[in-house]
Amino acid sequence: MPAPCLQLPAALAAMIALSGPLSAQQLYLDDAAACDRVLISEDGVLDYAAEGGLILDSSGFNSMEYFCSFQPPIRFGQRSYSATDHTGRCELPGPQYFPQLFTIVLDPEEPGTVSIWMGEAEPLRFFACSS
Repeated sequence: MPAPCLQLPAALAAMIALSGPLSAQQLYLDDAAACDRVLISEDGVLDYAAEGGLILDSSGFNSMEYFCSFQPPIRFGQRSYSATDHTGRCELPGPQYFPQLFTIVLDPEEPGTVSIWMGEAEPLRFFACSS
C-alpha cells in the first residue's frame, strides 16, 4: 500500500518542475486553447492538471490523478515525419496499472502537435504552447 503514497508526490514533483521557467522545456497540453491561461498564471500548470488536463513531456503525460509513462522518450524537434512505438503503462489511483503500447507521431505538416495512438479510433493530441 505504500506505493500510492510514493507515486502522488512524484507526479506532483514533475508538475512543479514544469511550472518553473518554460524556456528550458517546451510545454505541451492536450488543449491548445488552454495554453494562454496556463502560461499567464504562476500556478497554471498545477491548476490545469488539477482540472484533469493532460501535460506531456518526453517520457509520458499526466494530470493530477492519471499518469502514463513510456520508453524510449520522445525525441522532440524532428524535422521529418516520425512514427515510433513506445512501451509503458498508465496508472490511476488505487493503484491501478494498465500496460500500454504507444505509437507517437510527429508530422512536420502539423508543427507543434504530437499525436499519441493508444488503440482508440482517434489519437490523443498534445499541442505546444509558446509564450
